[in-house]
Amino acid sequence: MEEEAEGILMSLMSSGWMVTIIIIVLVIASVTFGIVRTFLKYEKYQISSDHNRIYITNGLIEETAFSISKEKVQAIEIKQSIMKRLLGLAEVKLISAGSLSSGEDSLVINSLYPFLPVKRAYEMVSEILPSYEVIPKMIRLPEKSLWVRLFKPSWIWIIATATLFYFKPSILKVEQGWWILSAVLFIFIAVSRLLDFFNTRYILNNQFIQFKTGSLTTSLFVSKRDKIIEVKVTRNIIQQMVGLASIITINRAKPVHHAGVGDVPLELAASLYQWYMGRRNEIKVE
Repeated sequence: MEEEAEGILMSLMSSGWMVTIIIIVLVIASVTFGIVRTFLKYEKYQISSDHNRIYITNGLIEETAFSISKEKVQAIEIKQSIMKRLLGLAEVKLISAGSLSSGEDSLVINSLYPFLPVKRAYEMVSEILPSYEVIPKMIRLPEKSLWVRLFKPSWIWIIATATLFYFKPSILKVEQGWWILSAVLFIFIAVSRLLDFFNTRYILNNQFIQFKTGSLTTSLFVSKRDKIIEVKVTRNIIQQMVGLASIITINRAKPVHHAGVGDVPLELAASLYQWYMGRRNEIKVE
């Protein structure tokens, strides 16, 4: 029976059209499962707020309800996956510190709304949290940042190429076809860095800091000066040579939330320290 089962499996796998059908069935099953899971999780999704708290309920079979104190919101993230970018949708997340409606003392990241048009997502942030605002127009990276990113060594590609060179597997029945995988990986990394350059933006807006990062999946980060507990500026050798730097902000969360953007002009890094010094006039010490 084992031999017959193996023979049937080998005959199925050796048939190109059968493999194609199996892949299509698996993809359809995966998409169907995702749709059903999303429907069960976000059906009856409701969000409301008052002067002090945000209230969220969701779930069809098992309903979940919790609230977040507006004073405990440390930052906002607006995230877009590949599919959401194609559909013009975004997910709004809150990075919050404090107790939930259950009375537990925790530091959490909660999804405020999973599917919203991008423009509506920006508007909802201002409606739910009047003390926050999202600036659609931001500053792009200088051109020299692109060259720094493109010529930065990729350890993933180096290790993968060395492994392929050692084993030299045949690809599509081509003896030296291993280099095809290396070339495809190299192109993918280069395109990913190119997209990351065009998507990356930043701005310091009065008491707010805002930056967008990501290649295929993007994340827009917005936080207030009095909610940031630490800022950091780092510069590697190449950045020092061309006048660039990387900035990092730290917010309270569990674990502590780090966010940042790389290869920004050195002038921004200098302005960041001056901007952060204004925090002394905003925090209240009891």
